[in-house]
Amino acid sequence: MAWDDRYQKEMLRRLKRRITRLEIQDCEKLLRELEIEQIIAAYSIMVVDKRTQPHLRLAALVLASYHALTTAPLEPQETFELIDDIFTGIRRTTLRLYTLALLTFSRDAYTAITRAGKRRALEQYGREWDFRIEETERCFPMTATKCFYADFFRAVAMPQLTQVFCHWDQNWIKPIDPTKHKIRFMRPTTIGYGGKECPFIFERIA
Repeated sequence: MAWDDRYQKEMLRRLKRRITRLEIQDCEKLLRELEIEQIIAAYSIMVVDKRTQPHLRLAALVLASYHALTTAPLEPQETFELIDDIFTGIRRTTLRLYTLALLTFSRDAYTAITRAGKRRALEQYGREWDFRIEETERCFPMTATKCFYADFFRAVAMPQLTQVFCHWDQNWIKPIDPTKHKIRFMRPTTIGYGGKECPFIFERIA
């Protein structure tokens, strides 16, 4: 099973559990009728390479869940918070442990985390992202100047849902401890929050 299919399966499992607790009527029917595949078909024209394809599924999963739950007795903000919490919680522990292990057991934590960030940007994201990478001995600014998630949610007139993916990044950012690892991480804005670009800045602390 592809990684995006596994992510979808886990998302739907957690979503079912949460909406059952909320006693939303016909939750089984609601989940069966999520229009994930229809959304993927409608916006597949936005996918220009294989690496972007799984990200379309994740975006469609968030959008379909949001649409379905806002037709149930939930307010839009309540729906957003529910989906955000479920989506960003998937693989949270695994990602945080990976980052922590990278920082703790590498000879040079700064070099390890910046190389991992660069590799993730170049290998896990397709041509619907653009990254500007500027490297110095003490600072590593990696800036996303184009983001597929932001473009997708603008296309469906739901730009605020991009923030779910901004929050997901906290899973690997959170373990960075400036005191312990001598690395300062800064992300002053994101496209999802209205910025023109998403700067990921790693700075070596003397």
